[in-house]
Amino acid sequence: MRLNHRGLTIAVLAAAVFGGGLSAAERQGPRIQVQETRYDFGMVEQGSQPEHIFEIKNLGDEVLEIQQIQPT
Repeated sequence: MRLNHRGLTIAVLAAAVFGGGLSAAERQGPRIQVQETRYDFGMVEQGSQPEHIFEIKNLGDEVLEIQQIQPT
């Protein structure tokens, strides 16, 4: 059987959208990975706006929703 690029693309997209044939038991859901969970800004001058970026990855096979973040 010969499959052109368009057919292959549609097949790959369908597998990704519909779970690739995984049963509910085989799906792991969202799985968060955060390398750095804390960051100390040290002494901060009044009026300054320090920033820091936390890298968050979803290693799971479903959408990861972050609903709340709390500073300490």
